[in-house]
Amino acid sequence: MPQCGVLGVSLAATAAVLLVLLSFGLGMPTGRAVRRRLRSRGEKPLRRPGATDGLAAIGRRLSRGAVDPQDEFLVGAAALAAPVAVVALGATGGLLVLFGVASAVVVRRRARRRKHLLQVDRHLPEVVDLLGLVISTGRPTAAAFADIAPRVAEPFGSELAAVVRRCAAGEPFVDAVRRLRDGLGGAVSPVVHAVTAAEMDGTPLRPALQRAADEAHRRRRVRAQEAARRAPVLMLFPLVFCVLPAFGLLTVVPLLLGAVSELRLTN
Repeated sequence: MPQCGVLGVSLAATAAVLLVLLSFGLGMPTGRAVRRRLRSRGEKPLRRPGATDGLAAIGRRLSRGAVDPQDEFLVGAAALAAPVAVVALGATGGLLVLFGVASAVVVRRRARRRKHLLQVDRHLPEVVDLLGLVISTGRPTAAAFADIAPRVAEPFGSELAAVVRRCAAGEPFVDAVRRLRDGLGGAVSPVVHAVTAAEMDGTPLRPALQRAADEAHRRRRVRAQEAARRAPVLMLFPLVFCVLPAFGLLTVVPLLLGAVSELRLTN
């Protein structure tokens, strides 16, 4: 690795201080921008605006929308750490920092996507049941969407509210409903097909929703059974690497030490 002298360390420290000051200077307006973007996507801000909003502002300007708002502060942190790593460790250090940030962004994005899909599968049966209940009272389908949107869990609440807003803006109801698959995934396809078929062809909606609800309940039950079957396998790790070594230290090791000491005394 190249040796860094006093001048290199001073330059790195100066660059770090300037980036920190820039991040604090850009903090307040970018915090509001982040909250607006999160609200437009139906997400709640995870925290109050703080020092990391400046890093998020730097990351937003560098990424230009290529990463999610929750990961923009990682890009800003990379912009802060990469020059220091290059000065201190050379080009290899900067590449390692960039690779670590890219890996963290990909892992966090996949984790959020997986959590989003699990939330959809978890709350879909109740949403379909509630939609069928409201429609059975005689409410139109579009009005039923508006009625249940404030009363269902996320991510359904924001997506149904978006359907209502698009319809109010003039978009056809069928097209707005079809866009639910973009935000909620393929799990809502039976509901989308039932609603669009009822609107376009006049097919009965209540029986189709009942079948979709039964399928959603069955799928959630299967997922719960799979999770229950995975539990013993997941428990093997702490059992093998934590419980069994502790049991050996408390039982077998004292016996071995006692036997060794007795052998030494007899000799």
